[in-house]
Amino acid sequence: MSRRNLLTNLLGAADASPASELAAANSPLNPPARPRAPAGAVRAMSLTLDKIEEESRALRTALSTGAAIVELDPEAIDAAFIADRLSTQDDAEFEALKQSIAAHGQTVPILVRPHPTQAGRYQAAYGHRRLRAARALGAKVRAVVRTLDDHELVLAQGIENSARRDLSFIERALFALALEKSGYDRPVIMAALSTDKTELSKMLTTGRALPEAIVRAIGPAPRAGRRRWMQLAELLKSREAARRVEIELCGLDPQTDTDARFVRALTAAAAPAPRPAPEMIRGADGAPLARVRRDGAATLLRFDEKTAPDFADFVATRLAALYEEFRRRA
Repeated sequence: MSRRNLLTNLLGAADASPASELAAANSPLNPPARPRAPAGAVRAMSLTLDKIEEESRALRTALSTGAAIVELDPEAIDAAFIADRLSTQDDAEFEALKQSIAAHGQTVPILVRPHPTQAGRYQAAYGHRRLRAARALGAKVRAVVRTLDDHELVLAQGIENSARRDLSFIERALFALALEKSGYDRPVIMAALSTDKTELSKMLTTGRALPEAIVRAIGPAPRAGRRRWMQLAELLKSREAARRVEIELCGLDPQTDTDARFVRALTAAAAPAPRPAPEMIRGADGAPLARVRRDGAATLLRFDEKTAPDFADFVATRLAALYEEFRRRA
């Protein structure tokens, strides 16, 4: 069964194409590809008109398929049981969405199901940003209510995300990993993410390799892309690299852009570890005898030939005896 038919069945519609339009239009901030818009006020007006047209088309589609749209209290709706987004802060895109709903109303409904364990409550399949916007505005949220099992909810959530195409690679990777941990098999995860076996394998490998705390501190970083996230995952296999990244992220301004955070994290992970300063060994009279440098698994001992020209040879002849003395002490 195709992605379109899957989503159509979930919405209770007979025609596949309109349901796909409804899913694709759920995020008004991601219009279809078009020529680059001019800057400034003209660009903003162009984006707004495109979004209004897209939302109106999606609403007509929902009504034509017979989907019943109801108004619900957003406080009675819980998020999906598997999160698909990293960022929950009120970023510029969310503020723009909120302003659009305040000015024009919510024209595209979200999809919810009756809560499986709590009577009188609902659980969102998709449209979480619209739900947050309605809650922030103190307004009712327009929704299509369907009875969905967990499998159907995951498919609806994943298919709608694929239609929007605005989740970053790492968000898709973590969503795939969460589905796997919840017991879903590979074919279901591939259907939910509209991806193939090779790409899914890369997502899961990357998701497992990256420390969750670091990923959440970076955020979605939509410009990073798969290759650089995989590069970061490889670098973070080093405990020292992970420590450098943690220190770097802790020192950043909380308002730092998520893509800038990723660049700083990758730079810190790739930086060579600083070599420890050598330790000076001195005699009882304070004269320098040797310098000791510990570098990973090796310890380098460099004698000061000016202080005692024959001391290095003396130590070398006594090395075996010193080793035996060391073993007896151990």
